[in-house]
Amino acid sequence: MQFHQRFVPGLAIASYIVGDEKSSEAAVIDPTRDVDDYIDFAKDNNLHIKHIIETHVHADFVCGSRELKSRLNDEPTIHCSGYGGKDWTQSFADQHVKEGDTITMGDLKFGYKHVPGHTPEHISINLFDMTRSKETPWVMFSGDFLFVGDVGRPDLLGEEEQKELAHQLYESVFERLKEFADFTEVYPAHGAGSLCGKAIGSRRSSTVGYERRFNPALQKQPEEQWVESLLNEMPLSPSYFKRMKQVNRQGPAIIENRLSDQKRWDARQVHERVCDDCLIVDVRSKESFAAAHIPNTINIPFGSNLPTWTGWVLPYDRPILVISDEPSQIKQVVTHLLRVGFDDIEGYLEGGIGSWETSGFPLSTLNTMSVHDLSRKRKTEKQLTILDVRTDKEWNDGHIEGAIHIHGGRLQERVDELPSDKPVAVVCGSGYRASIASSFLKREGFEDVTNIMGGMSAWKAAELPTVS
Repeated sequence: MQFHQRFVPGLAIASYIVGDEKSSEAAVIDPTRDVDDYIDFAKDNNLHIKHIIETHVHADFVCGSRELKSRLNDEPTIHCSGYGGKDWTQSFADQHVKEGDTITMGDLKFGYKHVPGHTPEHISINLFDMTRSKETPWVMFSGDFLFVGDVGRPDLLGEEEQKELAHQLYESVFERLKEFADFTEVYPAHGAGSLCGKAIGSRRSSTVGYERRFNPALQKQPEEQWVESLLNEMPLSPSYFKRMKQVNRQGPAIIENRLSDQKRWDARQVHERVCDDCLIVDVRSKESFAAAHIPNTINIPFGSNLPTWTGWVLPYDRPILVISDEPSQIKQVVTHLLRVGFDDIEGYLEGGIGSWETSGFPLSTLNTMSVHDLSRKRKTEKQLTILDVRTDKEWNDGHIEGAIHIHGGRLQERVDELPSDKPVAVVCGSGYRASIASSFLKREGFEDVTNIMGGMSAWKAAELPTVS
């Protein structure tokens, strides 16, 4: 057997390609939309991708099944869950599978188990090596049902659905999982950092037995108590998750060559678009953005967290232009955006911010402040609003007295709670999220906005007072 786990940092997506040497056939499980890695692995290992299998309708990224099938001349068969009813049946699937259905590739066999709870239709994909056992699965591809150290959250579909999904998840964990041997290896669809669970571990695989013993969510309690414990301090889910569910149910658009075919815009062309519907996203560092940026742009610094924060704060109904001083970053930025469904990317500013400056177009700056300066200013500046954009858990672990707490991903919904005619100092953990929030506030017309560099990490390191 040939096996490859592909891990995408930030979104913390794990997908898989499994190949059989005897038949030279392969199956891809839960692919992302950028599919070159699967195609390259298959080619390098003399494999032909014949099957594409989805564990469930994903919420945090655009599934790549249709893209991969298209790139392979429509030859592979797409297999999706046949459970959950019409609202959860992925129409683009070639086959809707249920328990008892199988796929055979040489010495390998795939079967399925319905494990609802994270979503109604969720299945595990169970791999048998028939040279060793035809009855007992060696590997479980658990999707978002079972993680290392956690289980999939049942609260992504709304309060009404949450109660039923939590009940289904309890049954899946304590009844359906009984059928798997302790030695069955577990390969989930996410690792640490994903918002599809609360406390996913950093290791990327486990065994059923190890999870039974040490996973807090697999410790038996009365159902009501177990659900309450599971949902306690569950992080907010990004608003774009609902959109991803719809896209992945219906089938995402084929992106073809958009990763490598990005248009270059000169400064004059970008200037003409600033006042149009086009949204300009600056992916430079928070320090570079503070020093000089195009007015009314949103700063989401380049890195593994970029796709999550674009999903949190950007509207989906406007075309995007990218600002970066590193042309080599553009392809990865576009990849990040496409992974979370931003398909209307018009290109990037050629020459970066320097070309804008030499063209004589206006630039804006963003105020910055150290934690020591903030400590002094909050005692003398009575008009100052301190805005903390961290998570609930971070806030509860300690915050600045008198600060207003609004999660950065919810700022657009609650911006009216802030006085736009008074100075606002924005704080997060280190300054990354505060730069995103500050750029949004400036775009909304807030004139006196300051990013507190170093954030609460620097505040606590300086042993400045906090409350909880």
